[in-house]
Amino acid sequence: MVTPQMLKGVLPIVVLWTLAGQDAYGYAILQRLRGAGFEAVGDASVYGTLQRHFDAGFVTSYLSDGGAGPARRYYSLTPSGRQALDHARRDWRALERAVNAVVPADKDA
Repeated sequence: MVTPQMLKGVLPIVVLWTLAGQDAYGYAILQRLRGAGFEAVGDASVYGTLQRHFDAGFVTSYLSDGGAGPARRYYSLTPSGRQALDHARRDWRALERAVNAVVPADKDA
């Protein structure tokens, strides 16, 4: 289970990761994260993270016709967002190696 404390530390990274392959609107990002196992993630946490990424210049946003509903705000990575994601990936892999060096692999998995 991903605890709220764990989520707080990884949310900025996983939000960037969700945008690496394609642009997405906020609710779609939220659903993708929940579907991946981040059930505890709240709407405000995702939208707040998107706003912080926007303020930092890591994402940009645009409105797109929502079909039958209202327009949706889509988010996409900027070049500096892709660079931040590359740095985050390296940091994540370093953390992963350090944890794996301490925590033995589950032999049943």
